[in-house]
Amino acid sequence: MAYKILEWCIGCTACTKRCPTEAISGTRNSLHVIDPKKCIDCGACGVVCPVECIADEEGDICKGFPRREWPRAYVIEENCIGSGCEQCINICPFQALYLDTSGERVGDFYGVATVIERRCTGCRLCEDVCNWGAIYIDPPREALKKKLYEPIEAVPSS
Repeated sequence: MAYKILEWCIGCTACTKRCPTEAISGTRNSLHVIDPKKCIDCGACGVVCPVECIADEEGDICKGFPRREWPRAYVIEENCIGSGCEQCINICPFQALYLDTSGERVGDFYGVATVIERRCTGCRLCEDVCNWGAIYIDPPREALKKKLYEPIEAVPSS
């Protein structure tokens, strides 16, 4: 199930610019729509929404964050096998990864995936495609969500 834009959308277009699969459409100052066939449930749209009007696949409202707190990809160099597989690089729609070949060459080493932070949307495509666990996104997906209604604690009866 795909993410959904709720009726209080102000049409600012921030989500359309951030979506890695171009799943969001709409015109400025009007309600935008997410195409469920294109949505990959990455949450990149929810992070940038200034009015927090995007719900995830479970119906939870995505929390907006200031730019300095947006999700980012990080490479664990020891896990990047250096084979030049480039799966993470090839899948990134924003060219936020490249193969750094400046390191010391040992055997069949071709380089390590490196993140260009200003381009990374934190969409998790690279994390999902890496078979070696060399890339992770921080913060984790759960930290990007908030419930529409916080649970109300029961008041003990006296």
